Amino acid sequence: MMRSIAFGGLPASAAALAAAALAVALAAPLPGWAAGEAMSPEEFREYAEGYTLYFERDGQPWGSESYSPGGRVTWRQPDGQCVPGVWKGHEGRVCFYYGEGTEVLCWAMERSAEGLVGQLETPGRDQGLKLTIARRDRQPLLCGDASEPL
Repeated sequence: MMRSIAFGGLPASAAALAAAALAVALAAPLPGWAAGEAMSPEEFREYAEGYTLYFERDGQPWGSESYSPGGRVTWRQPDGQCVPGVWKGHEGRVCFYYGEGTEVLCWAMERSAEGLVGQLETPGRDQGLKLTIARRDRQPLLCGDASEPL
């Protein structure tokens, strides 16, 4: 079960849970990868650590997340507010936790014709949600200003 994954407490709100459910995926071509090939948590760490990833759903901006060493992340909500969290690999998936009152959210990462895609595997309302990474860069997230693009 996802709830057995130990993360340690972080402050968060119910709004953070909603944002976190939409927070993760990958998509940017990687040389030598075939469509349908899974990305391991270790490969995800190599791809994401030190970068900010920008997510899309059905071609529309969905959010952005900054990945720091040690499994630390910061998710930027559409209102511009940022939520701290942590991530780690579990049973071949990439799992995120955004603090007390939220659940662990696990994503399967896979290479597709569109790039790298994450599919939410945590049971619940958004199970099966697919997000694609539109781009990645080394720019820090801009928190607190909803007028700045995701």
